[in-house]
Amino acid sequence: MLCILFTSCKQDENTNKQLQKNNINQEETEAIIDTWLTLWKTYDLNLLDDIFITSEELTYFSSEKKGLIQGFSKMKPHHEAFGFTDGGKTPEKSLWLENITTNIYGETAMVGAIWYFGDKAISKDSVQQGPVTFVLKRNPNNQVRIVHTHFANY
Repeated sequence: MLCILFTSCKQDENTNKQLQKNNINQEETEAIIDTWLTLWKTYDLNLLDDIFITSEELTYFSSEKKGLIQGFSKMKPHHEAFGFTDGGKTPEKSLWLENITTNIYGETAMVGAIWYFGDKAISKDSVQQGPVTFVLKRNPNNQVRIVHTHFANY
């Protein structure tokens, strides 16, 4: 009876370790957001695969287009329409985040922030801005990726 109890406890311990292994950590979350910011600094369409889940599971609410963009295959052309290209280019305006908050819920994470888009040299009240939310999870290759984005305007 003691052996059965021991085996059961060992199995629970291994299960807990496996679950913790799949948990997202702060460093992974920050790395994805940093890469997303690099995307906006370079307009390099090739970075999308390193940031977003590349399946139809991806959901994206744009601040510039009504409705839900469902799937990577539809989100990528959305970025192309804004001038993102393979290899990138120097954008005319900057996009940056402030007031970033991160909440990690085991295998998922939520990042919220205020986005600003425009000339960083002028008053923040004079550029486009609003809240943004990102939901992150692991893809089938165990890499953390954005699975949902929601931009809004003030």
